[in-house]
Amino acid sequence: MSKKIITILTALAIIMSLMSFQAVANSQDIDIVVKIDGEVVNFPDAKPFINEDSRTLCPIRFIAENLGADVEWNGGAKTVLITKESTEILLTIGDNTAIVNGTEKTFDTVPQIFENRTYVPLRFISETFNMDVDWDGETKTVLISTPFDDSLTLPEHFDKYLSEMEKNRGLSGAILIAKDDEILFSKGYGYANIEKKIKNAPNTKFAIGELTKTFTAMAIMQLYEKELLDLDDAISKYIPDMVYGDEITIKHLITHTSGIANYTDMIGMIQIEPEDLDKETVIDLIKNYPPIFEPGTNWQYNNSGYILLGDIVEKISGLTLEEYLEENIFKPLKMNNTGVYSDKKEASDLAIGYTGFLDFKPIENNETIIKTTYGSGYMYSTVEDLFKWDMALKTEKLVKSETLDMIFDVYVKDDFFPGGFGLGWFIFKSEDFGDLIYHPGMINGFTCYMSRYVDENYTVIAAINKDNYNYDAVAEALFRILNKKHYQLPSKITEIKLDSEALKKYTGLYEHISGANIAIIEIDNKLYAQLPGQEKAEIFPMSETEFFYKVIEAYITFIKDDSGKITGLQFKQGNIVIDTVKTDIRSKEKKIAEVDPEIYKEYAGEYEFESGPVLTISTEDNRIFAQMTDHLYLEIFPMSETEFFYEEYDSVIEFVKDEDGSVVGLIFEEFGEEYVFDKK
Repeated sequence: MSKKIITILTALAIIMSLMSFQAVANSQDIDIVVKIDGEVVNFPDAKPFINEDSRTLCPIRFIAENLGADVEWNGGAKTVLITKESTEILLTIGDNTAIVNGTEKTFDTVPQIFENRTYVPLRFISETFNMDVDWDGETKTVLISTPFDDSLTLPEHFDKYLSEMEKNRGLSGAILIAKDDEILFSKGYGYANIEKKIKNAPNTKFAIGELTKTFTAMAIMQLYEKELLDLDDAISKYIPDMVYGDEITIKHLITHTSGIANYTDMIGMIQIEPEDLDKETVIDLIKNYPPIFEPGTNWQYNNSGYILLGDIVEKISGLTLEEYLEENIFKPLKMNNTGVYSDKKEASDLAIGYTGFLDFKPIENNETIIKTTYGSGYMYSTVEDLFKWDMALKTEKLVKSETLDMIFDVYVKDDFFPGGFGLGWFIFKSEDFGDLIYHPGMINGFTCYMSRYVDENYTVIAAINKDNYNYDAVAEALFRILNKKHYQLPSKITEIKLDSEALKKYTGLYEHISGANIAIIEIDNKLYAQLPGQEKAEIFPMSETEFFYKVIEAYITFIKDDSGKITGLQFKQGNIVIDTVKTDIRSKEKKIAEVDPEIYKEYAGEYEFESGPVLTISTEDNRIFAQMTDHLYLEIFPMSETEFFYEEYDSVIEFVKDEDGSVVGLIFEEFGEEYVFDKK
């Protein structure tokens, strides 16, 4: 938020609380939205209105709550002195003037009190602090914004923001920004290799993960244009022994509407070591799985379809997919720093993939894992080469314009946002920035985005060697800079120390209506948070109630009532916000008990839940393991002869016996909920 606006809002909150209401609000039935620098101001029990002079007034307390200023009240003189950095405002109760840094300012609409709330005219904010105040009549929105700093060039603004992201939010990668086919900005941040102190640069090679799919899709469209395949071809024509192959078409694969199960979620994948996983092994897994929905009736993003598309390219062209991409895309576009992770050709100068938010850790065996993703994610490139790719998608260098129109048409509409999916690309339609064509590229240790803002012909390419990096905040700020709008610089996150007693009061279960419950656990003077289906992760205090993760960019804020009792928490990661309420349920104390490993054998077998999931219990070398359908194969540890727990999850398994001592089922406990499984 603007530092300038802080002062006046707090001042007016005080002066108007002492003035009487002089005019009648005549437009209270209009729902008016107020945004300050793009953020919506929440008005829980009052709302802005338009008075009889057609002036918009806002309940100022709710705006001021999230801002701040130093305020001095002089009861004898009935004045209020408000200071914020170099700005000083003196108000005298009863006057419609204010002395701002020695100069008198007058406003033509008197601040008012209505229904015990203090209201301020927006014009005074604008005139006093040179804030931009706009009115969107269609959406009934007041837009208050800090003017853009024109003393810096756009590249200087980009660098200012991204440098702070590197320092305070762990940004590590390269960013390229272009308009009308001209590069405006291109620079690297952080390290391609921390251990060797090799810095990132625009020519650093990054794994681009799922962005590979856009190249595989282009290969298919080139073959289509040459009439070597038809998008309505059944895939049984190319993969004869595929289950339901007669019902699934190439278009289904390319648009993620095939219903084929995502191979990365298949149980059989867990038993296969990455070095033993190749394209043929993956296809053997895929082809025997029935679709999870009828082809063409739904949309679900998955990697399996693009594994099959890559195989189809090979069968039609007679080349490996790597060779095809090299000869038909990389070489024609002079993408000399682009290729695939391959056993045939080792690439040099590749960035190392890291995990973590503020603490970085390299991901082991990463290149081997990326190789297995084949046509769905095994490419590497640079932001400079990806810009060549972007420019080619506006010309006929690779396919005709008619084919490009097909690629960027919307074939599958999305229920959650305006737009949908084309032939290999996401299409997004927004009131804020118009049509957006984009594709993300997440893979172990890397986050990549390629976005084209069609209406303004902007291109933004980000290649980041961090796992699941929160790119949304970066994209929003870069777009605001491109449009010369005020943006927020990320503040420094500082860890503080809290003692064990302070941490213990936060432990317990926090419930969410959707079932996305969160368990907070204290172990050895450290606080951990666990969401359903995820490992517990340590969280670190920024204040008495605010905590942050170091493994991902996510935050937890504990909520207190007036008595100081913890009543809930809010989890925030990017645009995901989960509000929860604290319950009295406590996790069982988990300590490994000494038991005879022979008892493990009677627990071995499959246990079935009524809705379908199966929990498989197995033993190996005096150890016991559990595997839920589509989940990892994990060791469990005894708390007693019948109760077992996971090391990294707040879950307990209790085996149930009948009167004869035979094991008949188990109870799976997680987040205060119990699920009964019957032994098959």
